[in-house]
Amino acid sequence: MRITTPTRYFLFSLPILLLFSTAFVFVSLSQRFSKELSYVVGFLFYDGFWCLMIPYLILGKDNFLSVFKEDTSLFRKENWWLVLLLLSTTIGAFGMLLRHNIANTPRMLIVTSIPVAIITGTCEEILWRGLYTKVFPKQVVSGLIYPTIGFAVWHLSPQLIYPATMPGGMFAFAGLTFFLGLCYGLVAYKTGSCRWTAISHSLNGVLDFGGALAPAVLALIFSSALR
Repeated sequence: MRITTPTRYFLFSLPILLLFSTAFVFVSLSQRFSKELSYVVGFLFYDGFWCLMIPYLILGKDNFLSVFKEDTSLFRKENWWLVLLLLSTTIGAFGMLLRHNIANTPRMLIVTSIPVAIITGTCEEILWRGLYTKVFPKQVVSGLIYPTIGFAVWHLSPQLIYPATMPGGMFAFAGLTFFLGLCYGLVAYKTGSCRWTAISHSLNGVLDFGGALAPAVLALIFSSALR
């Protein structure tokens, strides 16, 4: 797969372009529409344009799905620590699950969170781990550290509508996503694939009931049904 120099420069500028464009979409929409609609449409723009269309245009039709193809199997004896790393992120997600009162959580929210988490988690991994891993294979700075920073910084954008409620606010949440992205990045760096990170990311999103996105989707569904 041949990647041109302009494409490489574009990928270095991508996190900045992504941050400002998504922030513009979130904020501008929220000034005219409900927070729920603005949030959902903002994520549709992020997932559809940045996470799917851009990797497809760069990698091409024949190579797009190669982001899920492993160069080295995760389940090898020497990769035991990578498996533990992925499992540790899921343990953390179970911690988030315990924050919820599961017995009183609406079933519709649980059901809605499953496709929402799978779609968002997979799309994000295609961009931040899949694309950068394929374009910059075995390159620590370009293929691992830089997209991890971009992944973390992007999470400031949707918080312009729904700020994090954790101590430290939106910047603390972005910092937390940096370490999560670093775990995923190490797995993708070693395997040359975002296959397992997409599965882990999606599962963790389900355990968090889709974050703020699933409730926003559900609110739009019910508001439409009542009209």
